[in-house]
Amino acid sequence: MQLVRENVQPLSGSSFFCLDIDQSRFDSHYHHHPEFEITWIVESEGQRLIGDATESFRKDDLVLIGGGLPHQYHSWEEGRSRAKVILFRRDAFGPGFFDLPECAAVKRLLDEAARGVKFSPEVQSAAFRSISRTFTLAPGVGQLTELLQLLQGLSLDAERMPIASPAYAEPVAAKKVERLQRVLNFIERHWQQSISLDEVAKAAALHPQSLSRFFRQHLGMNFRDYLIRLRLSRAARLLLETDRTVADIAFACGFNNLANFNRHFLIAYQQPPKAYRKR
Repeated sequence: MQLVRENVQPLSGSSFFCLDIDQSRFDSHYHHHPEFEITWIVESEGQRLIGDATESFRKDDLVLIGGGLPHQYHSWEEGRSRAKVILFRRDAFGPGFFDLPECAAVKRLLDEAARGVKFSPEVQSAAFRSISRTFTLAPGVGQLTELLQLLQGLSLDAERMPIASPAYAEPVAAKKVERLQRVLNFIERHWQQSISLDEVAKAAALHPQSLSRFFRQHLGMNFRDYLIRLRLSRAARLLLETDRTVADIAFACGFNNLANFNRHFLIAYQQPPKAYRKR
């Protein structure tokens, strides 16, 4: 398993890159690249990992990811997964451009992107229109101007929120990301089964105590908490999309005790599974 470092090559005549993704599912490696990335999920549901933050994503999820920040998108099911992605370097508008006084708000946004940034619904709606226009324009001043206006609009969102923890503002060493990828792949294959810390530690080539520290350092939680969060996210989706009983879903998602599942679900979603489904 090798850490994937994407090499983004803008089209001739363009200082940034627009990528229109349409495939059966998102299943990328935990990867990084020096370019900033604006990702709009047009169609799909799943889980994304940005830095040390694991969150669910769905249609109209919008994030800004800073250069060098590792990230991964994984769709829950095969189907149709669509996204519009804009990748650009900090010097896309010229060296020192964002140091201009007029660009102070955008510069703050780009600095915050070292942790990843997500945005309020109101700002997202305007951003989707701007992104759509960017994809229709030919490389040139018009497209560059649209990107700048997009960044300006995102920078004015007073309700935007960081994604990764403050400790993750610096890129992670490649060797550690590679090890983390091995761990995540192992858990993805076995999350419905009863898996122990020792088994995961073996997959990561670490002592169990070292793995616990490794998890907390890079994901902001221990192994058991990550596994529970992953199982709960899958259970929440089954509650919404199937008519299977709560007990059936709980056992299918790796919980061997219904009361334990209900307790964890209440903590994570602030309501019991049945109320979550009804709402």
